[in-house]
Amino acid sequence: MKVGCMRVVERDFPVIETLQVAAVASQTDGDFTDAAVTQKSQVAVAATQTDEDFTARERLHHVSIGEMIYQFLAHTVDTRRSNLTDKLAAKDILSPAEHQEINAQKNADVKVKSLVNMLREKSADEFESFLTTLSETGQQSVADVVRQALYTVGQTGQNPLQYVCGKSDY
Repeated sequence: MKVGCMRVVERDFPVIETLQVAAVASQTDGDFTDAAVTQKSQVAVAATQTDEDFTARERLHHVSIGEMIYQFLAHTVDTRRSNLTDKLAAKDILSPAEHQEINAQKNADVKVKSLVNMLREKSADEFESFLTTLSETGQQSVADVVRQALYTVGQTGQNPLQYVCGKSDY
């Protein structure tokens, strides 16, 4: 083998200059190896990488904001205030079984974590109704913080807790 140069053949490019690159030539009788590069293949590779990178970042972003909201709610919601769980059950946000399961808990922190875990399974509309119910039970500031966080990251109209994968005991 001998060292030669590689030529990029102009094909499908509006403007491109011939590039001289040192390369190992597999032919013994020529100094150049021709390589055809098309714009379509370069764009396809770049688009695939960009889509994969964006999807991974987006997924991480959803999980991160969901986890932050989960932790915020788990530490700030007061289930004793104005019978929050009773009002959630009256609005069919909680099923009778879910309502009973929460009320069976003795510890207030366990009640809140049970509620927040149940909210992970709710639709976007049910999550919004939960936030409205928080406001109606004197916890407007908690609802406002969650709404503002979702607005800031462009996730309004979604249940951010659906992206939280596992239970957390923080």
